[in-house]
Amino acid sequence: MSGSHAVASAAPPDTSRGGAHLTFRPDVEGLRAVAIAAVVAYHVGLPFTPGGFVGVDVFFVISGFLITGLLVREVTSTAHVSLARFWARRARRLLPAATLVLGLVAVASYWVIPAIDHQSVGLDITASALYVSNMRFAAQATDYLASDAAPSPVLHFWSLGVEEQFYVLWPLLILAIAWFGVRRARARGLRVHRGQLAIALALLGLASFAISLWLTRAVEPWAFFGMPTRAWEFAIGGLVSIGAVELSRLSGPLRRGVGLVGALLLLGSIVLLTNDVPYPGTAALWPVLGTAAIIVAGTTPRDRAVGVARGLSVAPMRWLGRHSYSWYLWHWPALVLTTAALGTLATPAMLAIALASLVPAALAYRYVERPLHHSQALAASTRRSLVLGGALSAAAAVCGLVLASVAGGGAFATTLATPGGGDEQNGRGPAAIAPTTTSSTTASPSPHASSSATATTVSWPTGALTPSPSKIRDDLPVIYADGCHLQGRATTWSTCAFGDTSSTTSVVLLGDSHAAQWFPALQALAQQHHWKLLVRTHSGCPAPDVTIFQRSLKRAYDECDTWRSAVIAEIARTHPSLVVATGTRTDSLVDRSTGARIDASKAGGEWQAGWRRTLTSLAKTGVTVAVVRDTPWPGRDMATCVSGHVAKPSACDLATSALDSAAYDVGTVKGFAHAHGVDLSAIICDPDRCPATRGKYVVYRDDSHLTATFARALAPYLYTQLAPLLRRA
Repeated sequence: MSGSHAVASAAPPDTSRGGAHLTFRPDVEGLRAVAIAAVVAYHVGLPFTPGGFVGVDVFFVISGFLITGLLVREVTSTAHVSLARFWARRARRLLPAATLVLGLVAVASYWVIPAIDHQSVGLDITASALYVSNMRFAAQATDYLASDAAPSPVLHFWSLGVEEQFYVLWPLLILAIAWFGVRRARARGLRVHRGQLAIALALLGLASFAISLWLTRAVEPWAFFGMPTRAWEFAIGGLVSIGAVELSRLSGPLRRGVGLVGALLLLGSIVLLTNDVPYPGTAALWPVLGTAAIIVAGTTPRDRAVGVARGLSVAPMRWLGRHSYSWYLWHWPALVLTTAALGTLATPAMLAIALASLVPAALAYRYVERPLHHSQALAASTRRSLVLGGALSAAAAVCGLVLASVAGGGAFATTLATPGGGDEQNGRGPAAIAPTTTSSTTASPSPHASSSATATTVSWPTGALTPSPSKIRDDLPVIYADGCHLQGRATTWSTCAFGDTSSTTSVVLLGDSHAAQWFPALQALAQQHHWKLLVRTHSGCPAPDVTIFQRSLKRAYDECDTWRSAVIAEIARTHPSLVVATGTRTDSLVDRSTGARIDASKAGGEWQAGWRRTLTSLAKTGVTVAVVRDTPWPGRDMATCVSGHVAKPSACDLATSALDSAAYDVGTVKGFAHAHGVDLSAIICDPDRCPATRGKYVVYRDDSHLTATFARALAPYLYTQLAPLLRRA
């Protein structure tokens, strides 16, 4: 699973009693079963459910329908809403079960999640306990360094964050909307008119939908995880609730026909939508309108005896609907933690785990959720309920902070896990294991390299691992912290000059994060040999002149094209001594003539054409170019593996036959007199294996990038290949 749709669950509303008259809606309870079933099917990877993430939209519409009904009934009859009493009911309903799961996840994560991830998962738990995890996960999804991290066992709490923010803000909005009407109504002895609230909700929904469309295009994760961009879904449900009386006057066959259309829209969304569709955007209209139509179909008791509403009202559907909140809390941690312990599992095993999680979910519903929700002692005291809610949230937050602050654990996961996996965007396959290591190696050039490297005996210093196992992921080039390595939508840069900034020998580093990983080595060389080093790197923007389809944004990454053109224009003006260029090969490319995605089978040809376009543009400037072969890709998180095998890091070594790096990048220089290939693969890897450590140095900080420490150690070997090029310049 990847991208913003990785977890598409949402907290079901806290009651199935709502609408204009607060009548029990068994069909709405059954609709919750459809929503949670879609989410679980999506998470376990069942076929024909690629759009199961729309279950979240179903839950949001139901919440808007039920909660708006409760609030509108109170405000129109009393011109007032007791916020404390409303929030107290929510606290009794939602927090006990959520706190139980968060506490257990914290304990299980200590033993199952690798120690290097304890801090991140602990902070996820704390954010979930405070119901702001949706904002944290949105930020992570747009953070290049965090976007490829393993899924959090509490990632599904993002939807609870949206729900809780809805519960806090919605009654305030209802009161604000009604305020002017209340004043006039009191003066005339009348109640607030529902039409006023409906108009206001419609306007609010339209504004939210417009923001959602804009953000889905600009930065999709914030649209997916954000409460403001989801408010229109709640508003749709609210409008159905407000209009229940008017809807009841329509003919029964018409309402039932609307329900059938709604069911087709919802099921079609589950079957046809995929992760590659920008979401929510306009695509969310179909499940949202489908859900609203299904609710309309059951407006009257007679409607609920036939058609779609009757099918939703059968006992098994209602049972699952009642347990949907609890099941949604339990199933995702069960999947993530089991996978962390045992490695990647097939769909049947994932389905079995998800179904097994129904057992603790049902027990928690019976012995935790219901007793506290219906406790007479708590219901009799709003203050007591609110204090309980605050205490539970604080307790769960503390559990997360404790996990974030401790080291250790994780041995169970690293002992049982089978290393493997791959990089979806870059097509990297699973890595084989060759459990041997040495502090020295005889390096020979890759048969695909176009450099003039010769066999070299390399001796690596031994000692304690560096960077230390707990700091491997943080061992980044300094340009990540000082803003010289651009990310996101940025297309302009500051001076970003290093080394001897007054030198007449200038070197430009050009490319994406796989270019940025060479900065520590180039910085050391610039300081030693008095070069002026200019950094022009951007995450996700390789040196080849290609248009990337950015999967996290669900659109063409046009910013890369703008940035790359500006850098080449600067090179033409300043005429540096040498350009060091590289890029991470990807199959996610866009055809510039049509704007459509390029088929993966044709992406390789477009990538090489992109290199030729870049080298042709640079040839016109007259500069010398060093095209660096991309470093081998392990295809799995080496930081996790090494931190779990500190005593024997050789357990993480990889067979070179299973690795992937773009040999034809350096081969592309043929035909360009000003361009030369640079290949350090023979220094990084042996002929038959790529060690996880070279002497004391940890090689990789994630699934593909070198640690800054190891990159710096490669400076002498990089110099042997760059120095001749500088002499030619």
